[in-house]
Amino acid sequence: MFTKFLLTVAVVALIWFGFRYAQRLGERRDRPPRTPSAGKERFTPDMDGDSVRDLVKCPICNTWRPAGAASCGRNECPY
Repeated sequence: MFTKFLLTVAVVALIWFGFRYAQRLGERRDRPPRTPSAGKERFTPDMDGDSVRDLVKCPICNTWRPAGAASCGRNECPY
């Protein structure tokens, strides 16, 4: 009796996961392939160092910002 129950659960699970896998494959087939450049140029910094900035972490809002950036809008923001 117990083996019939386990076999039924295993068959249902196999059908369920097989259906989900088939859906995932169908969605992947319908989507256009992803390309890293997709019409945009890749960022390459200049060798002079002006295009790359060091970031500092704001202790209040926990975001990374350029050192000379303006305030984030919060009252206690140190920048």
